[in-house]
Amino acid sequence: MSGQDLSGRTALVTGGARDMGRAIALELGRRGADVVIGYHASSEAADETVASLVTLGARGLAVRADVREPGDVEELASAAEAFSAGGLDILVNNAGGLVRRSPLADVTPELLEETMRLNFFGATVACRAIIPGMAARGYGRVVNIGSVAAHTGNATNHHYAAAKAALTSLGRSLTKEFAHTGVTINTVAPGLIDNAFHVVHTPRPAFEEMARGIPAGRPGTDEDIAAAVAFLASEAAGYITGETLHVNGGLYVS
Repeated sequence: MSGQDLSGRTALVTGGARDMGRAIALELGRRGADVVIGYHASSEAADETVASLVTLGARGLAVRADVREPGDVEELASAAEAFSAGGLDILVNNAGGLVRRSPLADVTPELLEETMRLNFFGATVACRAIIPGMAARGYGRVVNIGSVAAHTGNATNHHYAAAKAALTSLGRSLTKEFAHTGVTINTVAPGLIDNAFHVVHTPRPAFEEMARGIPAGRPGTDEDIAAAVAFLASEAAGYITGETLHVNGGLYVS
């Protein structure tokens, strides 16, 4: 196997039923991987994503799991390992979200806890459950979905930005522990993506104003993120680890 062909590989994508997660799952399937998708509430969308994977010629499996619950994540990891022929090759920690926008005065301990459990805690548990097996087999690709907010900050979602910053730091730290084993661990940091996230959390006039400030002249798509994830999941990215790949059309330049 060489280049960006993923034939013979098996991937787990958390939050893989809808939107960005679905695009990632389908792009991995399009490149030849079999894909397990974790989902929480979107059972119908999960089934549709599996059906689309089968249409692409890939095997697919949907497993319900709440990434805020460690037992669910561990069961998801076990189901994915059992589904794979020789062990999972790719883990994409995509599940996450902005619980709600909130200025500092309205941030409660409950909001902090839910935000961290959704965006950081579950990914850490998934890494703990899956990376040791990858290391023992001498191969693995882990891609965490961060956010441009982790690098720029945001006045109304700093709790979310902090959780994504923690996830980004996790990737760097795990690289120090596992790079010598053949496991790469990277982060993709989306910028302004035109998907359901902003339908829920960003009024359209505000979204369009932000989009006008993007040097590339447009907001991103779920497929833009999926292409970046698939690259980092491939053989072609074998010497890239501990890095953050910004996908934002020039909105943020580090």
